[in-house]
Amino acid sequence: MKSTVLTFLIILLFSSCASFSDKMIKENKSALSENDLSKLEGKYELFPDLKYDEKGNATTIDSQESRARYNLNYFIKSEKSKFDYSQGYVVEVKLLDKNRFQFITQKDNQIIENIEVGGKLKNGLFYLDNKYLKRNGVPYLAGGYDNHKTRIGLSKDNGLLVNYAYDNSGAVLFMFWAGSSYNLGYHYKRIE
Repeated sequence: MKSTVLTFLIILLFSSCASFSDKMIKENKSALSENDLSKLEGKYELFPDLKYDEKGNATTIDSQESRARYNLNYFIKSEKSKFDYSQGYVVEVKLLDKNRFQFITQKDNQIIENIEVGGKLKNGLFYLDNKYLKRNGVPYLAGGYDNHKTRIGLSKDNGLLVNYAYDNSGAVLFMFWAGSSYNLGYHYKRIE
């Protein structure tokens, strides 16, 4: 009996993790190797131009509100990053070493934000070390988990792919399950 309860608790703990959907970006990514990481270096628009649905189909983003909400820095930093949608914003991506990137946000050639993020290459994408996990209350007795993570890669047209996974799950007395989980996929146009 004791081992059954322990097994159940372990399964619950691991099932609450945010997981990526490969289907969303599989057809649009250009797989990277350790020798190719420098291909991610360049300047990109701060705001996305395309969104990928769960089947991997790309659609143009027309709404300025959606573009501004999902700016590149929103996914790079663990905290929410807000920018007013306007022209002139650029994010320069620099490879510092095989496990570290620098993201320099500029507007009209003035540096606004400088973020360094570590991570590692896995399955042709770079998994950022910006994972976020927060416990709320006592998970599954009267609470749950809130977590998210991001990976980046190169699209077939040389743009920047961002895949973001989010999970918010919990329960009350292991019976009343609640929460949501989703994946987002965005394309950021390369400028240089």
